[in-house]
Amino acid sequence: MSIKELVEISRFYGKDSGFLLAGGGNTSFKDESYIYVKASGFKLASIEEDGFVKLDRNALNQIWKKKYPVDVGLREKQALQDLMNSRASGETKRPSVESLLHAILPQKYVVHTHPAMVNGLTCSKNGRYIAEQLFHTRCIWVPSVNPGYILAKVIKTQLVEHKKKYRLLPDIILLENHGMFVGAETIREIKNIHDFIIGTLKKQIVYEPDFSSVQVSKVEIEKIYNRIKNYPVFKDVYITFENNIEISAAVKDSASFQKVRYPYIPDHLVYAGPEMLFIEDLNNIEQDIDQYRERNECYPKVIAVKMTGVFTLGDKEESSHITMLLFLDALKIAVYTESFGGYKFMDKEQIDFIKNWKVEEFRTMVNLTK
Repeated sequence: MSIKELVEISRFYGKDSGFLLAGGGNTSFKDESYIYVKASGFKLASIEEDGFVKLDRNALNQIWKKKYPVDVGLREKQALQDLMNSRASGETKRPSVESLLHAILPQKYVVHTHPAMVNGLTCSKNGRYIAEQLFHTRCIWVPSVNPGYILAKVIKTQLVEHKKKYRLLPDIILLENHGMFVGAETIREIKNIHDFIIGTLKKQIVYEPDFSSVQVSKVEIEKIYNRIKNYPVFKDVYITFENNIEISAAVKDSASFQKVRYPYIPDHLVYAGPEMLFIEDLNNIEQDIDQYRERNECYPKVIAVKMTGVFTLGDKEESSHITMLLFLDALKIAVYTESFGGYKFMDKEQIDFIKNWKVEEFRTMVNLTK
């Protein structure tokens, strides 16, 4: 029955674009001996019982007794192998990279999501202070840290400190420039906590994003579309175009676009790239793309054109649409941060770590093929 409830709560939030996009997020359920965690590559919106991996809780606990190398690459490789080795007999699917984190949380059900409104708080300059004022001892704030083993280790330490200080454990974990985890003993409690968080934040929001459509020149759009397609690397790419009130404000000039130039959360980096390219002068588009390639060692997935709108690129039509969804999510977050002291992007160390993290490459590949 509990696995069925895990499927129910997973689909509930997986289908809600206000909480998750692009197959992100993960969920889990624990019994006395095992934890059932979403397998990498499965989307919560359509997940079935076979979309979860059964892991031995005792084997996971043994990981904390190990001493891993200081070298980041070796550490992640060994930690991942130990995570894989914790799978119950007969399991072949790959556990979510956050499985170790799910395992250290004491609650029976755990749900990890990335709501834009919540990330308006976690990606803001005053986020930590405001979170402490709003959620008090129910919440812990986790500073920006590498995902996977290190994130779980940091939270494990914070949980011990929190319980020692307040004599209780939090049911809300806010991750700076990432999202949130919510834990409870029943799925009804999970929903109640989410409602409480969103309801509390809504009272703090000064301005809601306005994505009302605006008129655009089809001739101008076609002209830019052809310029992009004429760039050799983009000859066979799929392109999606979008403009609305918020985009129009953002592409007014380079200074206005700054609030969405870099990733706020890992999913922005994975699906929309390490930087959103802003084209000031269409005559320089090829030069700007070349310079972007030199800076980032990759080609742009998002190209914004001054006073026109935003174009997203993908090797498939679906991937170009997903990139647009993630760009719009970044724009929502940027607007929400205005209510919490202003925006704060992921730091360079985090961006570099995830750019080189093979686990994220695997997740992106599988998500786009399911």
